[in-house]
Amino acid sequence: MTLPPALLKGDELFEHDASAQYDASRDLSKYLLMHYGSLEDLFNGGQHPLAPAHGYCQRLSDLLRSCAEQTGTTVARALDVGCSVGGVTHALSGWVRDEVVGVDVSQRSVEIAQTLTEHGGGTFCVIEQGPFHREVVIRVAEPGQRAAVSFEVGDANALRAPEEAFDAVVLSNVLDRVQQPAACLAQFSASADILRSGGLLMVACPWSWYPEYSVPSEWLGSAATATPSEEGLKALLRNDFELLAEADEPGLLRQNPREFDWFDSHVTVWRKR
Repeated sequence: MTLPPALLKGDELFEHDASAQYDASRDLSKYLLMHYGSLEDLFNGGQHPLAPAHGYCQRLSDLLRSCAEQTGTTVARALDVGCSVGGVTHALSGWVRDEVVGVDVSQRSVEIAQTLTEHGGGTFCVIEQGPFHREVVIRVAEPGQRAAVSFEVGDANALRAPEEAFDAVVLSNVLDRVQQPAACLAQFSASADILRSGGLLMVACPWSWYPEYSVPSEWLGSAATATPSEEGLKALLRNDFELLAEADEPGLLRQNPREFDWFDSHVTVWRKR
């Protein structure tokens, strides 16, 4: 059996150079573990109080699939915006009929996702304690067992229009990390170039706003009217979309075996009118 390629080596986790945003090896290791790692990989054994947060990418895919089945929506082509290292993209490829495209602003994330896809898996290292690290092996489905998968570098606020509009679009943990979140959403409602009429839109976001990503005046919701981001999102979408599902989905980024970053994404699925 051919050994899977090394996506991240252990010594890369301790580099001190100033990496570009989203491209630091240590951060990429955390996302690879969140997107593809097993319970045992994440918790060094599987039994843990935070175990319900495992499988975030697959749970998003499952919810979108359920909405597609309930509404009779055929999803031949799907777009994963802010795909990072591609976990949601690959989860979608298990049931989307023809093609899933992942787009991310990070060149290095896209390169890792492409390598993982081309080789059917890979190895990477995660932090244990201090200078110690551990290697993790991950696999993804072979081409004959999934839809076609591809990745490209792109800005979520300036997506290119495809030759054929997508049947479903996923925005996972993206809106609170772009400069103009409302404009990002408008790309899917203002025309049918990216998302077709009758198509599905999933928005998953923990609403963790930071001024280094977008100025407060661009944040969804309003402090003046005490309107939370969840309601701000609905106000922007309700005229052009029908709300199909709403849920809270936890996720987890592992810092080391004793430290984890928990988040709880507000997840909505919409059908375009």
